[in-house]
Amino acid sequence: MLPQNRDLTGRFLAGQSGNPSGRPKGFREQIKVSTADGNELVEVVLGVLRDQNASNRERMEAATWLADRGFGKPAPVRDDNPLGIGDFTIVIGDHQEDGNPIIEASFQQRFSSGRIKTL
Repeated sequence: MLPQNRDLTGRFLAGQSGNPSGRPKGFREQIKVSTADGNELVEVVLGVLRDQNASNRERMEAATWLADRGFGKPAPVRDDNPLGIGDFTIVIGDHQEDGNPIIEASFQQRFSSGRIKTL
């Protein structure tokens, strides 16, 4: 028998969580108390970082973990004018003699060299 928050295929119903209770209350405090305010966790990760026998991948993951928690994760950089993306403009002007509108289209693309290509 499927739980009430699942459909016939076993997937969660729309708007239903797989963890309705969320993280247990006091979980953070329990970790702080049992790991000397997290110092033991940091010591374990520092041990991996300093272990010459650990793989480069393990050491980099340890360094990333420490940097993210010690200095905060870097904010994503948003470029309002990314390279390769351009401005596309359509101008609809007067009508031709046959009744069709006069349409002019242009596209500008920006490159890393600073060059702008207009099509």
